[in-house]
Amino acid sequence: MGNHEGRTSLESCGSVLDLITDAGRIQGTTGVCTHVPLCFPQTLWANHIVLPPLFAHKLNRTNTRGQKRVGSLMIGIILSARYLRNKERATNNEHVLFYMKLARKNRVDLCFYSPANVSARTQSVTGYVYSHQDDSLTRITVPIPRINLYKINSSLRNRSSNRQIIQVKEKRDVIFYNLCTKKERSKYLDYNYLKTFNSIRPLLPATETLQYDTLVNMLKKYNTVFIKPKRGGQGNRIRIIRQKGDHYTITYINKKIKREKSIAKKKLSDYFTQEFTHPSRFIVQQGISLKKYRGNKFDFRVSPQKNKDDKWQITGMIARVASAGWDVTNIDQGGRVVGRVKKLIPPQTRKEIYRKAILVARALEQRFPYLNDLGLDFAVDKEGKVWFLEANFRPNRKKAAVKRNRIPFEHVCAVYKSERRQR
Repeated sequence: MGNHEGRTSLESCGSVLDLITDAGRIQGTTGVCTHVPLCFPQTLWANHIVLPPLFAHKLNRTNTRGQKRVGSLMIGIILSARYLRNKERATNNEHVLFYMKLARKNRVDLCFYSPANVSARTQSVTGYVYSHQDDSLTRITVPIPRINLYKINSSLRNRSSNRQIIQVKEKRDVIFYNLCTKKERSKYLDYNYLKTFNSIRPLLPATETLQYDTLVNMLKKYNTVFIKPKRGGQGNRIRIIRQKGDHYTITYINKKIKREKSIAKKKLSDYFTQEFTHPSRFIVQQGISLKKYRGNKFDFRVSPQKNKDDKWQITGMIARVASAGWDVTNIDQGGRVVGRVKKLIPPQTRKEIYRKAILVARALEQRFPYLNDLGLDFAVDKEGKVWFLEANFRPNRKKAAVKRNRIPFEHVCAVYKSERRQR
């Protein structure tokens, strides 16, 4: 026991898995387990290990210091459960392989897991622990890592599989970067928060919770409005209503399908009652006359990220061009990416968007302190005015091995190493 407590660094204990083995020996002093065997051949996969069920409970009771040390010896990477369903999927998944490569470069150990494998009661998680020294991946139950990077493309919903990680998050002794619940975020919550900043308010289109009277007044003021779910993404379930003389044209977009209809102004109330049984779940937003590229509307996705120096930087900016005749630019709705934005807007406008993106990132960080990866949607109207449309946490990236996945990981590594130096 004394030798175990005397180890205070990753280097002195060889690897995180050595410390877990030692923890098993400590548990053995209570008569539960005398040794947890670890055998790592020079291959990617090692033995499947699950510590005795009593281990986490007794460690909490008699050796809390040891449990915290095990959790502090690795960084948690939270991935979708489908990536980690079995060892074959894990060892061949491009995201797992990408982070293992970064772990070797940064000399850190990782624990890959999904929210469904978290236990709030024992403060433990069953996942795949990667040792950068052994280049080995092991399925094992360990204390929840102190620092975690959430890499699932959706917010946590209040399902039983996610409730555990929500409970752990609320204890505030574990850090989850980029994790938030559905309750914490919505388009309208973001809007009301950001409009309190004088430097950001002029960028925001007028936005209100959907009510019939509000819809009528905004149509009188702006001619075109967008109705969107407060919680939703990928450009689904969006309605665009335009005032055209004595009638309205209504466009409904969902899952790459666009439907259009025209109704008389006096029929708007009937349409509203029929379509919106729960209007408070939607926002109505001022429509913007976007600039066009080759006849099609476009906007921008900007990527502010925290770097290893703990500073926000812009790591990318792309243009998204809508399909012909469409009002939304989302790739999921048929939009396409244009990488070279120089031909779309002048340099001074691009620089203005960069500056405003950093302002928005810093503002959101005040509300969500553990944030290091954003996808911010900006637009430029026909008069050249810059608008901020929406914030996306954990923006979806089809490829794993890209710079915009590396930068947030390097930031988390820097935080992790800084904490370890202070211990």
